[in-house]
This record gives sequence, structure tokens and C-alpha cells, in this order.
Amino acid sequence: MKKILKGILALGLISFLAGCGDSLIKAENKDNSPFFNPAIEKIKSKYPNCEIYDYTSIKNLSHVDSKIRNSLIQFYTRESQEKPLSDYSKYFLIKTNENKYKIIGIDCYKEKNNSINCVPAETQDSKYLN
Repeated sequence: MKKILKGILALGLISFLAGCGDSLIKAENKDNSPFFNPAIEKIKSKYPNCEIYDYTSIKNLSHVDSKIRNSLIQFYTRESQEKPLSDYSKYFLIKTNENKYKIIGIDCYKEKNNSINCVPAETQDSKYLN
């Protein structure tokens, strides 16, 4: 009976610990933009096997100081609300296959032949996330 009880407690503890990770929000095309998929493809070509999240997921990175998380969220929210110089401008949080986090800004432009050109760039603030 004691072995069964210990087994159940151990299983419960493992389940609890597995569920305690950072809950990050997957990037979604909420506004149905034709630029979203090319932007994601460009990020994936530069960072293969990365996971792409909404930049607001920064607030859920428990290993980052709360003051830094809050100031980054405020900054990128303000930046996102400004009128972009490109046709599409967005920020994403990515998790690389080395388990490092990066903030990626991407600008997309519609070319004269209607093709979409996207240019990703890692922000300097990524250094605060690892």
C-alpha cells in the first residue's frame, strides 16, 4: 500500500513540475494579414527549428526580472502601435533550438510585382532574455 501511495505522489509531483514551465503564446495571424505567413517563413529560414511566439509572451518568462519584462512589453507595445514605415511591421519572441530567446522585429514590403519581401532583424534587447 505504501509503494502505491509513493508512486501516486511521485507521479503527481512529476506532473506538477512538467506543468510549471513558461506559458508562451504562439504567434497567430489575428488580423488575417497577407504578410504574416511570409514573415513567419522568413524567420524560420533564418532560425530553423525555432518556436515563434507573440512578443507579449515576454511577460511569461519567469527567469527574466519582472522590471525588465514589464519595460520590454511597454516598449514593444508602443513600437507596435506607431505607424510603420513598411507595409507590415511586427515583433515576435522566438525560442531557438539552443533554448535561447530572441526578440525579432520584421518588416515586410509589397514589391512592384506584388511579391512580398520580408526583412527580419534581432533586436538588441534579446540580451536581457537569457
